[in-house]
Amino acid sequence: MRTHRIQGRVSGPLVAVFLGVLGGLALLALTRFEFALGGPKIDRSGRLVILINGIPERMARDVLLPNHAWVLQIRLPEETQPGNDEAFLVTLRSERTGATIQIEDRFSIQNGIATLAIPKSIGLATGLLSVRATYIDATGRHFEDQRRIRIRSWFGGSPIGERQIIHFDFEVDRDEDGVPDFLKDLERFGLASPDQRDFAERIAARIEERALERVERAYDATDDPNGTGRDRDPVHVRFRPDTDPRSLITRICIGGSDPLKRGSVGQVRFDLRNEDKTSVECGDEPVSGIFPAELEIYKDSPLYRAVLDPFLKAHGGTVLGKHPDDSISMFEIDADGSGNGSVWISRRRSEVDRAIAVIGDVLGSIMAHEAGHALGLVAPSQPGLGLFGGSDGEAYAHNLDAFGDPPSDLWLMNPGGRFSFEELAGQGVDGPLRFRPLNYAYLRDRVVVSDKH
Repeated sequence: MRTHRIQGRVSGPLVAVFLGVLGGLALLALTRFEFALGGPKIDRSGRLVILINGIPERMARDVLLPNHAWVLQIRLPEETQPGNDEAFLVTLRSERTGATIQIEDRFSIQNGIATLAIPKSIGLATGLLSVRATYIDATGRHFEDQRRIRIRSWFGGSPIGERQIIHFDFEVDRDEDGVPDFLKDLERFGLASPDQRDFAERIAARIEERALERVERAYDATDDPNGTGRDRDPVHVRFRPDTDPRSLITRICIGGSDPLKRGSVGQVRFDLRNEDKTSVECGDEPVSGIFPAELEIYKDSPLYRAVLDPFLKAHGGTVLGKHPDDSISMFEIDADGSGNGSVWISRRRSEVDRAIAVIGDVLGSIMAHEAGHALGLVAPSQPGLGLFGGSDGEAYAHNLDAFGDPPSDLWLMNPGGRFSFEELAGQGVDGPLRFRPLNYAYLRDRVVVSDKH
């Protein structure tokens, strides 16, 4: 192609006008190009993700949600920064009423996740709700995710909404011989002597206290399973060793053996949606309660042996209460033997403290698990009829994964027979057993379990 050189000089203003025209044409062309493609290119590859109650996406797919209190999370694309204060927007649209709400400044953002506990003031209507999240990063890239969720009302009120009490009764005496069954259980483990009643009661009280602390930790999770961003998120249930006539009370008896099922450490009836908030789990027909005597099924556990051998005569130990240094006053001595204690007292005290801690934590894990059944865990079937609980065999009212198989993760409401002594004591690889996020969302009234879709 032949070119011609333009002779003469072109004035500055003319150049400016010329460049402006070119810029406008380029912008117009770009705009037309973008509109031809439906607007700027939007990344819908899953880098921006809408989450509900911290529950894995596959498990949360069919959950039913109340009209408030559940937790909406948006996982932002990794290694991106927002373009400006208006770069992040969430739109909620009721498909039944058409009402639309836009939210952009009420989320808290931590560790790349934007979180909002849906307030009652938003006024969500029951039915399908469309949630759309958009995000523009500092480079101008557009990200989007969208999902539909179902808002439902509770029939008869929320399951855990009413403040209630789980009464763990350590004083039950099923055989009516005048001695609490729990004290006789401790005799099996060398942790009590029948002719040292006062001392035995002191040991029982300390184990009871430790067990209740373990239960309370399970229902006041520090790992924030539902991703609220709060320091504490406790379940609205109280756990007590006594009763309160002003409250709704579920009584669970602790002591003795299961007369029908050898090796069963707990049998508490599953109560769908926690409908009976005054149940009594102390019966013989059907058998119900928690049975510490059955912990002997773990007698081959290394931790069991290490903790209890010092008190079992058959293993060279001395029953608690029979050693010269065993007395109520031993608890007034520092654990390191300082004060008026000898080196031997320090060693014995250390053994006693360890037994109280381990047996208390094991028993507390079982109590937390069985209380979960009384409160409605784990409802069989998938959401919204259930919570991915099993419907028969050992899986009944226990966790299954989203595909109907036993979970690969170790959760508190998995079938109890699969836990080792170490796991019940919180000394397994994953530490103390915890509720999985879907279970915890139910306990915090953040998902609805319905008797019909």
